[in-house]
Amino acid sequence: MKIKKILAIVCVALAGCSIFSGCTAFDKEVYFESSCGRNTIFKIGDLKCPKKEALTYLVNSKNIYGTVDGVNLWTKDFDTDVICGSLKDAVIEHLTKVYVLNLYASENEIVLSETEEESCKKAASEYYSSLNDSEKSYMGVREKDICRMYEKYVLATKVYKELMDSVDEEVSEDECRVMEAFVLFVSSEDEAKEIQAKIDNGSTFERLAATYTELDSYKATFGRNQYDPAVDEVVFNLDTDEVSGAISADDGYYFFQCLNKYNEKLSEENKQVIIEKRRQQVINDIVEDLENRYYSDMNTKLWDKISIDSKMSDDLCTSTFFEILSKYSK
Repeated sequence: MKIKKILAIVCVALAGCSIFSGCTAFDKEVYFESSCGRNTIFKIGDLKCPKKEALTYLVNSKNIYGTVDGVNLWTKDFDTDVICGSLKDAVIEHLTKVYVLNLYASENEIVLSETEEESCKKAASEYYSSLNDSEKSYMGVREKDICRMYEKYVLATKVYKELMDSVDEEVSEDECRVMEAFVLFVSSEDEAKEIQAKIDNGSTFERLAATYTELDSYKATFGRNQYDPAVDEVVFNLDTDEVSGAISADDGYYFFQCLNKYNEKLSEENKQVIIEKRRQQVINDIVEDLENRYYSDMNTKLWDKISIDSKMSDDLCTSTFFEILSKYSK
C-alpha cells in the first residue's frame, strides 16, 4: 500500500474521531518557550494545554491508527517520520478545537451539569485503571488529569452541539440544485465567435464541445458557485437541452448545453454539503472572533521534540481514551 494512500486513510480516520472536523483552530506562531510555559504545548487566552494531555491524545491515536487494513504502519516499510508528523498535526488540530470551544463556553457561561461531571469522573477512573505503570509514567498523568481532559472534551462537545442546533438546515431546491451539462471553453474571442456561428447554424453542440473545448472534459456535473457568478447567472436559467450563448468569464468564453437541470440524487447530497458548510462557518466565525480578541501561541520547540515511532515501548499500548469516554457520555 502506497504511503500517500496510508496517510489519507489515517487522516480521514483521525478526523472521524472528532466531532470538530472541518474548521481551523488558531494560527500557530513561534514564540519563546517561556511564553507558553515549560510543559505547555499551546495556549489561547488563559487556557493552557499541558504536555501530558497532548501525550495522552498522541499515544492513543498512535495505537488506534497504527494499523490500517491489516498493515502495521510502524515498520521499516513506511516513512514513520511522515506518519508521525501527520498524527501530530491531527492531534494538535483536535486539541486546539477543544480548547477554543472551552474558551467560548467560559465566555458564554456554558458549564457541565452534575451528571456530566460525574460521567467524566467515572470514565476517568476506568481509563486510569486500565493504564500500566509505563503508560502512566510516559504520559505523566494521574486520575485527576484524565478527569480534567474528559471534562474539557465533554464541554467542547456540548458547546458544539448547541451551536449546531442553531444552524438553519432549510435549503431550497434551487440553492442545492446540481445540474448536468456539456461545457465548452475557449480562450480566444475569435474562436468563440466561430463557435457561436456554428451553433446558430445548427451544429451539434456535443460535437463542438468535444472538438473545441480547452477543458479536460466537455461534460460536467456541478452546483452553484463552482463557476464564475457570470456563468451561474446564465446556466442555472437554462432548460434541459437548451444551449447558452457565449459567457465571458475566467479570461475566456464558456458555452453550455443543459442535459439535466436538476439531478435529484446529487442535489439531495449537495443539500447536506451546504448544511455542513453552514455548520463549519459557525465554528470558523467563533474561531476568528477569538483569534482577534485573545493572544495565542504554540510551543513549537517542545512539540517538535515529541516523537512517536516503532521504538516506543511495547508497554505503551493504551487505545481506549475516547472509547471509554463515549461509553459514559451516552
